[in-house]
Parts: sequence; structure tokens; C-alpha cells
Amino acid sequence: MMYKFDNYIKILKALPRDEAGSVAVFAGFFAVLAIGAGALVLDVGRMGVLRSQMQSRADAGAMAGASQLDGRVGAQVRATSLAVNAIAQTSMITSSASTLSVQNVDFYSAIEPNMVAAIGDEDSKFIKITLDPKDVKYLFEPLLVTASGTQQTFNAAATATSEPFICHAPPLMICDPAESDATLDMSLPANFGRQITLKPPASGGSAWAPGNYGLLALPDGSIGANDLETALAAVTPEDCYGLDVGTAPGVKTAKVENGINARFDVVGGLANPAPNVINYPKDTDVELDSSLVMGSGDWNIAGYWADKHGAPLPTDLLAATRYQTYLYELGLEFARNGHATVYPITGALPSGYVVVTPAAAGLVENIGNSDDPDFDGVPSQAVAANGYARRLVQVAVLQCQAEGVKGAHEYPTNGNYLEMFITEAVDGAPAGGIYAEIVRTLTPNNTPDFHSNVKMVQ
Repeated sequence: MMYKFDNYIKILKALPRDEAGSVAVFAGFFAVLAIGAGALVLDVGRMGVLRSQMQSRADAGAMAGASQLDGRVGAQVRATSLAVNAIAQTSMITSSASTLSVQNVDFYSAIEPNMVAAIGDEDSKFIKITLDPKDVKYLFEPLLVTASGTQQTFNAAATATSEPFICHAPPLMICDPAESDATLDMSLPANFGRQITLKPPASGGSAWAPGNYGLLALPDGSIGANDLETALAAVTPEDCYGLDVGTAPGVKTAKVENGINARFDVVGGLANPAPNVINYPKDTDVELDSSLVMGSGDWNIAGYWADKHGAPLPTDLLAATRYQTYLYELGLEFARNGHATVYPITGALPSGYVVVTPAAAGLVENIGNSDDPDFDGVPSQAVAANGYARRLVQVAVLQCQAEGVKGAHEYPTNGNYLEMFITEAVDGAPAGGIYAEIVRTLTPNNTPDFHSNVKMVQ
């Protein structure tokens, strides 16, 4: 019996020292921790990716939409369309529909110190994009259930603005006639080809606004007559105008005449004329009444053609504008839809446009038999480097009534610029009058000199 008892004692003493299976216990414990940590890392990573995807989608939509905030009619519609369709982005992380879609598009006229909702296209300065919220379910629900349940909801929003600016534009402005008469909206294609007294003559004409006769300060703020003359005469004026421009009061008659007439090969004038320096007739009603803000666009093209070319008006030029006639005389192929013009032709044309091909290249060379540039249109000096565009000017359109334009101050353009064709040299009597024909509105989408800096603001 003593022998058996001693064996039991030996067995009991040996038990605490038997470590077989203890590693499995610890391994199981740490495995549970590792799985939990792995699940946490994986779900946190998924949520981080979704958050980044949604914010990128919102940013892209806001910046795309902001590029259309040019203050023109239809700006909100165009901005919304681009914002909604900016990126067709999806995510495989979300619990429901994978498309990262736009929930709301809002427009504001100001965001500091408080956000002020825009009234319409003109004062839409900022666009805010808000995405539809997305849910993410935890992959390891038993381990990661939170107070909010087994999933988490994510939102994303972004606000952007546009800062349009135009480069190489001369210091010219006009007041928007549509403020008094909506039918005179110069952005309407129906008004293309109509003549504007861009700068009223010193005598016989009235100012656009108190003290302002159609001139802008230079981008650096200069309003001196000599500086304005240099800028008006420049082939490619330096610097760029932003959303706000300064006005330059006063007539500055002789300097304006010299600057504009650099395009016309005037004897004793400045260099770099256009390739065709012919003077085109005024609109019939402007000829009769110089006080008209805008002519009808009806000018004696048939009489002009018979006088200069000694032939009937080509069918392609029936009811053409002076700008279209100018291109035709230069032998440049263009497209027209009534008074609307596309030149140069790049890509597919909009509906309704027809291509006009001149009868001969350089038709201007065949005008008359005179060496007088005022008759045959052929300049005696070397032609400006920008060729046909030498007679085109970019003009800021100000809301003079709404903004109270007067004297030398800064005023917003809301990105409203027109391209206009100078129809004739500035006549010395009465001095200072600039006559131009509306060609088209300018936007960052249709001219390389008009740009739009888009930036995120929130």
C-alpha cells in the first residue's frame, strides 16, 4: 500500500510541471485578437477609400460646374449638367447602389461670412455639390458592431468658384443696352452683325456713362492717354483683365484715333495694319442718326460690292455681315448661319451653318485698280502678325445702371465680353468715334484668350 501511495504522490507532483497544450491556448487567444485587429484594419481601410472616392467625386463635380459660372444666361443649367456628369464614378465598397451620384447642386453669390443663395445666372459665383450619402457595412459585424449599428454612413460636399480672365484685350468697354431694352441683348444671335457706336464721337454723341466714353483703365491701373493709345494700337495687348475692370473717364480723342487707326494703314499713322483695311458702310439707320445705341445690321452690301468689285453680289454673301464680307475678300473659307459666323472652321459645325468658300484666294487683291488703301483695301505697310484678327477687338460689357458706373472706379464684368469687328477707321471729323459690328460673345469655351481659373473654396 505504501508503494501505491508513493506513486500517487509522484504523479501529483509532476502535474504542475506538465505544459503540454498550453501553446494552443495562447495561440487561440492571440488568433482572436489578430482576427479582430485585421477586421478593424480592413474595415477602416475600406471606409477611408470610400471617403476619398466620394470627396474626389464631389471636388470634380464642383470644379467642372464652376467652369461654367460666367454670369451668362444658362450658366446654372450648364454648370449643373457638367457637375452631375463630370465623372461616372462607382464604388464597390458601398452597401447599396454603387454609383456616386449628385444629390444637390446649389449656387451662391457669396460664401463669406455667410453663404448667400444666388438669385440667378448672373450672380452665381459659387457652386456647391453634395453627393448622395453612402452606407458601408462592417465585414465582421460580430466584432465591430458600434452604437450606430452594423454600418456607417458617409457624406461628401465641395464648393468651387471660377475666376474668368481675358488676355490680349484692348482697353474698351460698353454699357449693356439690354438693361433698358431686353431685345438689345448683344449675346443673342439675332443681334450679331448689328453696328454699335463703340466709342461715341467727341461731338454729336453721348457718353456711355457719366464721364465714360468707352475706355478701360489698363490692367495695371494706368489711365493716361499715351498708355491707352499704346494698348489700343498693340497687336497683342499685354497683361490680362480679370472679373473686375477699371474705367478710364474722358474722351482722349487723338490718342484713341491713333490707336484704332493703326489697323487701317492711315498715312502718317502707326504701323501693323490689317490685311484688308477697307472701310465698310455704316448701318443705314446709324448713318442717318449717330445717336443710336445699336444699328439694325442692315447695310448697303450690294452697293458696296458693285462699287468696289464692279460685279453683282455673290449669292454666298446675300445679307452677309461686314465681318463675313471681310473674310470673303481675304479668301478665307468660313461658315455662316445668317449673321452668326464660325471662323476658323474646326471640327463639326453646329446645326444650321453652311460653309462659304470664296471665289478666289486673296480676293481683296482684285478690288478696283487703285493703289489707294482706302479704295482697294490693300495696305502699303507690312501686315500685322495676327492677320485677319487685327480688326477684331474684345470688349467688356458692363451693367452700368445696376453698378452705377461713373468716373474712374472698378466694376464687375461678370465675365461678359464681346468680340467685335471694327468696321471703319476713326474719322477725324467728328473725332474719336469707333464703329464696330457685333461678331459673337466670348467665353472660356470659344477663344484661347479667354480663360477660367477654377478653384476649390471649401
